[in-house]
Amino acid sequence: MRIRALGCALLFGLAIGAGSGLSVRAETWDRIGRFAATLRKAGTSTLVARDCPNTLLGAFHSERNALLICANNLPNDPAEIWEVLAHEAAHVMQHCRGGPLLVEGQMDDAIARVRSRSPRLFKELSLYHSSQHRDEVEARLVQTLPPDQVEALFQRFCATRLTGTSSDS
Repeated sequence: MRIRALGCALLFGLAIGAGSGLSVRAETWDRIGRFAATLRKAGTSTLVARDCPNTLLGAFHSERNALLICANNLPNDPAEIWEVLAHEAAHVMQHCRGGPLLVEGQMDDAIARVRSRSPRLFKELSLYHSSQHRDEVEARLVQTLPPDQVEALFQRFCATRLTGTSSDS
């Protein structure tokens, strides 16, 4: 039941962000720094590389629990950096959860929302093996949410890994 409620919250957040004209990107480097600190507090290494392959913007390596941001392929713009950070944080959340963030019945709606929200993001799915599509749809859904919602989702899925905090989930 909590997963269903979370999925509805994800989809609702996307609908609100898409329809209201609200900015869904972080506006400051401080916000990015605070969220990166939260990731580290949960045990996820955050790395910045300046020598990534041309097409790579970021990555998450689950076995090493490490999130990578490719500075050489991103503009020096907190909005752009936040989008990649939120996307990769979704993969961290999947890792914390031990599986997908949405239940199977919610995927069709999630795919439709990603497709309508950003055709570019949807088109990028073709770059991945079909076995990765579900995880990538969820990450694209999360990266389009407002920063407060991304951070709340991270707290919900990864709170038990945060030092000094407890989870009610």
